[in-house]
Amino acid sequence: MAQQRLRPLIRAVEVFGFHLATVDLRQNSEQHEEVLAELLKTARVEADYSALPEAGKREVLLRLLRDARPLRVMGAAYSEHARKELAIFEAAQRMRARYGPQALKHYIISHTEEVSDLLEVLLLQKEVGLLHGTLDDGATNDLIVVPLFETIEDLRRAAPIMREFYALPGVTQLVQRSGAEQDIMLGYSDSNKDGGIFTSNWELYRAEIALVQLFDQLANSHNIQLRLFHGRGGTVGRGGGPSYQAIWRSRPAPCVARSA
Repeated sequence: MAQQRLRPLIRAVEVFGFHLATVDLRQNSEQHEEVLAELLKTARVEADYSALPEAGKREVLLRLLRDARPLRVMGAAYSEHARKELAIFEAAQRMRARYGPQALKHYIISHTEEVSDLLEVLLLQKEVGLLHGTLDDGATNDLIVVPLFETIEDLRRAAPIMREFYALPGVTQLVQRSGAEQDIMLGYSDSNKDGGIFTSNWELYRAEIALVQLFDQLANSHNIQLRLFHGRGGTVGRGGGPSYQAIWRSRPAPCVARSA
């Protein structure tokens, strides 16, 4: 009884703590883009945000993250979709205020394909008071922006995307002030559909190594901790295969495994 039930429970408490799990939010990057395109058009900031190239999107988003003013126009008739998506961020703000910051810490971005996908969620946090201050003047954000890399192409670009994100002016300092933690989610379902089990597992392994090497550098210079976690579930690991074994390195940037 002690070996089968009690000892695993004690070990789990030692690793994870004796408390309820925090809530994670998750949404597709395309939904964020649609909401911001509507906000920007209504505010007469950018007529067609979605049509901009990646460099143009980054320029607009960084400029607005350095602007103390909100985007929303009082009395404007926003679409039901925009109102619902913003309501999720507003609910997160109320939840943290009522139950404390540990109640909700992560916002996961499905189909992260570009640096702008991360900046969009920072700007949406700013709209509802989850990002405090401006990017160029001591800003902090309440929710960790968590990219989810799934397809083969996205897994191959995971480290370059994160490198470019942290190279943007003010981003590294923002993360440092907000807890110096960066969670990254690696997915199985889409990578398996895209490349098959063998290719999926190989690219997941390569992405892990590349990300840990990148955050080794960031840990040395900026003391930012990486936490990788795998989005697996169901009887066959959502396409990743039941025998997959993750390989972790923890020096000098601690790399902590989570499961979703």
